Amino acid sequence: MNENESLELWKSFLNFLSNEYKIAQSHKDFNIEKNNHHLISNEAKKGLKISKYLNLLNDLVEDLRKIKIFIRRYPFKKFYKENEINELDYIKYHYEVFLHKIHTILEVKKLAVNDFYNIGLKEKDCTWNNLRNQPKLKNSPLKLIIENYFKTFEHLIEHRNLNTHRAIFADEKNKNLSTDLMLYENAEKYGIELDELILKFKPKFLIEYKIGVYKKEKLDYITSGIEAVHHYVKEFNYYLMLIFMKSLKK
Repeated sequence: MNENESLELWKSFLNFLSNEYKIAQSHKDFNIEKNNHHLISNEAKKGLKISKYLNLLNDLVEDLRKIKIFIRRYPFKKFYKENEINELDYIKYHYEVFLHKIHTILEVKKLAVNDFYNIGLKEKDCTWNNLRNQPKLKNSPLKLIIENYFKTFEHLIEHRNLNTHRAIFADEKNKNLSTDLMLYENAEKYGIELDELILKFKPKFLIEYKIGVYKKEKLDYITSGIEAVHHYVKEFNYYLMLIFMKSLKK
């Protein structure tokens, strides 16, 4: 799959939906003020379902891009400080969102496969264990893409699960920096003079420098993650459309 092939496939898919809608518009029972879903063909209905999942996945990739932008800048410092939100809290919150979006993309892909192949699992039962051995998925490239996505992001999905179900944020560097920064924040808040040893061995400027290094590391990590996600989503969307468009010619 190259960019030109992907672009041409998108054009073909959108042209198909557009033509099907024009056909529905020409029907004698078409009413612009009502739901006309019953007037479109079964193929068009399936195409609209696919379109829904394509848009969901593309929106999720865009959400990931926004997370990188949020973390890059720590705005309204005075306001956040007044509300006891330091830069490490800010990074932690947005990184947790990153973890959850990574997992959500996997879930949407599973739902898309369930719908596309008419497997018929209820949403709550749409687990990979229930999907992976379905005969309809046996030779599907979509199965391989999902498996590769999970293998690539398994460690992040485990981190997300710990965060969701155990309220654990598995990031020792964030915790250690937060502990050091808290000394100065509490001293300022309660008017406490810090011990000279603390000032000497953990000066505030050094903590702030380490936070800057930590933020850059997180941004680099997120950037590489987004690139991998984008690759897998493009692959998934491409083959979802390709298999559908080929089915129309049968």
